[in-house]
Amino acid sequence: MESKRNPLIIGAGPAGLTAALELVKRGVTPRIFEASAHVGGLARTPTEGDWRVDPGGHRFFTRSEEIADLWRSLLPEDQWISVHRRSAMLVDGRYVRYPLVGRDLISQLGFRSGMRGLTNFLWSRLRSRVRSTDALSSFREWGTEQFGRHWYELFFDGYVRKTWLADPGTLASDWANQRIKPISWRTPREEIPRPEDAFRYPKYGPGQLWEAAAAALAGFGVVPSLNSYVTSVRHVGRTWTVELQNGETASGDTVFSSMPLRLLIESLEPAPPKRIREIAASLKHRSVITVAVALTEHHDIPYNWVYTPGEEFRVGRIQNYRRWSSALAPKNWNGTYLGLEYYTQPGDDLWVVSNESLGDIVEQDLRTLGVEGSALDHCMFVRSQFAYPINDPARDQSVATIRDYLRRIHPSLHPMGRNGMHHYDNQDHAMLSALRSVAQYFGANVDPWQVNTERGYLESGLIKG
Repeated sequence: MESKRNPLIIGAGPAGLTAALELVKRGVTPRIFEASAHVGGLARTPTEGDWRVDPGGHRFFTRSEEIADLWRSLLPEDQWISVHRRSAMLVDGRYVRYPLVGRDLISQLGFRSGMRGLTNFLWSRLRSRVRSTDALSSFREWGTEQFGRHWYELFFDGYVRKTWLADPGTLASDWANQRIKPISWRTPREEIPRPEDAFRYPKYGPGQLWEAAAAALAGFGVVPSLNSYVTSVRHVGRTWTVELQNGETASGDTVFSSMPLRLLIESLEPAPPKRIREIAASLKHRSVITVAVALTEHHDIPYNWVYTPGEEFRVGRIQNYRRWSSALAPKNWNGTYLGLEYYTQPGDDLWVVSNESLGDIVEQDLRTLGVEGSALDHCMFVRSQFAYPINDPARDQSVATIRDYLRRIHPSLHPMGRNGMHHYDNQDHAMLSALRSVAQYFGANVDPWQVNTERGYLESGLIKG
């Protein structure tokens, strides 16, 4: 009976590959179409020789044993490492631990700044007793009440402007509730690294997992069609047909789509109503350009991530790859290997600038960081166009309107994943939305859109296998 099913999958990132794995597990053979030349989406690992790049800094953490089991089934235990999370904000030339620690804020940035921050923080706590942060709509309002005005402006306002390319007053705060921890006021004894401050990580970068997923699918005869950009998604009767940029077509009984929701609506035939198309066109993304720089001299930067909120930096975040996995660099290499992340919008000036011009910006940021004196051993530029959906205040209503239209008119079309649902998901959430979409395809009464709707969800903890 299941052989009559003929699903099509658009996208070979975490959601698309997870959907495919679940389908073959249920005895169904899907076909996968991926616009790029690789699998894994943002969670890929671009390589040049023995140099590897993680374009987004992917912590493998989940509260779902279902996802943890899937990760473990794809990679053997000896291919996973446990990495202690260590992050910092670089402010006024000082590394301030992140998540923020109250004692550091008072002692590291000078007496005057510390007292001003503490006074603002205490005032914000008093105000929060009469005004719930759940009622706050913008990131600026949320951040001011969570941290006080001084510490919010020092650590978050500039960073959010730089990374989200928008005024914090125009951004919704729901993603912040999930991703930004409150200030810790723990004692020194309690600050010793504990197992829950660690995460799993594939030895050779996040793409190692998704390459293993593609290899597992190949064993079932499912090989993603790469460089296969979908230009139209047509629905006639009970048949879906996707057309590729090269003119080829494929037909099936359902479509699982992780392509950007905006592009899906643009490609639908018959065309959705004008209002739906206008709402979809308003959905925005930010892109990320990761510049991996290997310097021959060793610089001791004891953090996985360094956030750079100040205007003196153009870069938004810096990864220290040796703190993620030594295998991202060639064996026995002992220099400094950094990943500088630059955020932009698809098609703007920074996105289209040449590598040479971008290299000038990188050199300036390295000088500001204080590591410019070392000889350059290797450099890679990795561009990820639709990396992060932007959560502006209209996002929830806009996506809900599109979701309800698709449910009503196209119940056999299944958007999934971060871009497919235009929701700032981690990869475990993207995978869960794929599993729920496949279950729905088989008749289960589940709602994939309800994955990752818990406002208080925070990345903390490591589920052990």
